Amino acid sequence: MAQKVDARKVRLGPSDLGTVLDGVRLVLVAGGRTLHRFDLAAKECDRPELLSRMIGPTGNLRAPTVRRGRLLVVGYHADAMKELVG
Repeated sequence: MAQKVDARKVRLGPSDLGTVLDGVRLVLVAGGRTLHRFDLAAKECDRPELLSRMIGPTGNLRAPTVRRGRLLVVGYHADAMKELVG
């Protein structure tokens, strides 16, 4: 693990999402039982929808958020975690 940030101490809001997404190609966002995939390299990627799904009800980046290489997983979803470690 290269870096760990405690979400209780460091709040990341909408203005910080550019930094979080820097170098990321695929974003998986959990939404209840649904897993939303956003390929940032694709022209049809709906960035406003991605950013709105990444922000939780508190107005901050949803937790847990885990990055491995060019893959970013936001929120907990069992399939996303399998893809992250697999």
